[in-house]
Amino acid sequence: MLGLVLFSAVEARVLVLGQVSDRPSKDYEQLRPMADYAAQQLAPLGISSAEVRLFPQAADLVAAMRRGEVDWVTETPFTAARLVHEADARLLLRKWKRGQREYQSIIYTRLDSPVRSLDDLVGQTITFEHADSFSSYYLPRRLLEQRGMILSPMKDLQQPSVAGRVSYMFSRNERNNALWVHKSLIVAGALSSSDWDDSARVPPALRDELRIIFRSPSYPRALELVSAGLAPELVAALRDLLLRMTPANAPELMAAYEKTTGFEPILPDDLPLLNDIYRSSRAW
Repeated sequence: MLGLVLFSAVEARVLVLGQVSDRPSKDYEQLRPMADYAAQQLAPLGISSAEVRLFPQAADLVAAMRRGEVDWVTETPFTAARLVHEADARLLLRKWKRGQREYQSIIYTRLDSPVRSLDDLVGQTITFEHADSFSSYYLPRRLLEQRGMILSPMKDLQQPSVAGRVSYMFSRNERNNALWVHKSLIVAGALSSSDWDDSARVPPALRDELRIIFRSPSYPRALELVSAGLAPELVAALRDLLLRMTPANAPELMAAYEKTTGFEPILPDDLPLLNDIYRSSRAW
């Protein structure tokens, strides 16, 4: 009996769920219930409890996962691409975040702006959200560069645009992104379609005075990943656990977990997409 107790104490471990966050208090509240539930369900496999760790930048999360300090991550394709290539993370599942299987990047301007297409942005300014954003930085920037445009960073909102280039600045959040365009501090903005449709992030009064000039193709809304060092039996059990969850059988947990409405297996095109994202973004 004593030997069994000692074995269990040695084998028991904490399951760590991680994410990049610029709203740690809110994101912690969203992730903690799911982390605790997963730990309870995986207790027979040696999981004693759960911990949620949030990181200010993707590089911090990458480093933590590389050191073996994070087991499980829920993230967008942009950060997922870095985790796969720089921390040897493994794709686990697709996540329907906020009820969305996929989403788009949209580029918009003021309703009365003469800018009508992406080509009109040359010599103008655009605001992205932050450097780790897939839908509000990586994707719109890449789309512009694929059209032959050169992007140039701005130091502040007073800096004039550069002739022949698209000048850009980070807004840090969705509301600033919309406000800067609405107040004509910046000519155009880029956001995800989910943020654009969220009245708490882009108030209807602002949205009514803005106009979308471009929508990207659709991309996976979110992905679940696991550390390369997580035991295969834990990986399989976590995958099965999440796949069994639905808004019908776990309504409170799913709603808390970033308003998730379901999980589905990784598709054949998902890893090639992440490889392409990583290769193209490294040039920046």
